[in-house]
Amino acid sequence: MRVGQGPSRSGHAGRAAASSPDRTVLLLLGLFACWGSAIPAMKLMVDTVPPVGGAALIFLLAGVVLACVARGHRRPTSRQLRALTAAGILLLVGGQGLAVVALTEVTASLGAILAAAIPLWVVVLSALTGVRVPIASWARLSVGFAGVAIVVMTAPGSAIGATPWGLAAFCVAPVLWAAGTLISANVDRPVDRTIANAVQLLAGGSVLLLAALLLGELDPTRWADVSAASAAAALFLIVFDSLVGFMLYTRLLESAPPPLVSTYAYVTPLVGAVLGATVLNEPLWAGALAGGALVLGAVALELSGSSADSGAESGREHVGR
Repeated sequence: MRVGQGPSRSGHAGRAAASSPDRTVLLLLGLFACWGSAIPAMKLMVDTVPPVGGAALIFLLAGVVLACVARGHRRPTSRQLRALTAAGILLLVGGQGLAVVALTEVTASLGAILAAAIPLWVVVLSALTGVRVPIASWARLSVGFAGVAIVVMTAPGSAIGATPWGLAAFCVAPVLWAAGTLISANVDRPVDRTIANAVQLLAGGSVLLLAALLLGELDPTRWADVSAASAAAALFLIVFDSLVGFMLYTRLLESAPPPLVSTYAYVTPLVGAVLGATVLNEPLWAGALAGGALVLGAVALELSGSSADSGAESGREHVGR
């Protein structure tokens, strides 16, 4: 999971021509690598780094860097600032912060599969706010959530940890991330993407820093035994997850068709699960493979179906003119 602006409301016609196919493929592969490895990197980090304090420092450092990059850019209005702050807290405290804490218990492979349900939760929350959801989408959602249920019910103790709260937290985190995504997607336009992400990172990081202080995670003794692997994972998350990944995502949104960019939603969880099983030697069980396939398939179909609906609606609007 990561900071994300929702799809732009402006038209995307002709964007595919702005970047060669080979360059677009390279950008996509880079995005898959950066964001797909995020959850395994978080798992490595929390092995010896206090989870809330570690997440706070990552987001704050990344936010400061983006704020410096965005100097001179158009500043958000007070209304936009409030919306971005709320989105940042939901995304990075309720979503990613909760996930980082949960990774002290659950495996990265299990977390990656559960995080794949975020686009499905976006549709559910959209429906709750009054957006009409087609019957076909409800069918896809049913399949996707059935996949989540299969993964959860068949997960062995070695994937969940000593207590089930981590599993529960990783089921709640995608809901909060989806809520933050919807708020971010509906911020008044125009808004500078770099500034928007900087505000979200700084807002979420500040709340997490306060939480870390209250939990005693900023005590120097808690950081005395941080391993080189955990420190390297934290650095990786700052550079590649929060900064390089953001730049690749922004560039793709400016030069590639949105349906193509949206493929990250079902490729990166697959990358995370594979890295957890191969690099971290975590267990993968039959239920994870079957349920994960249902979740990723439902997400892929929902994204392609939504794109087709949007294209049809755009065509009707064009004819109407």
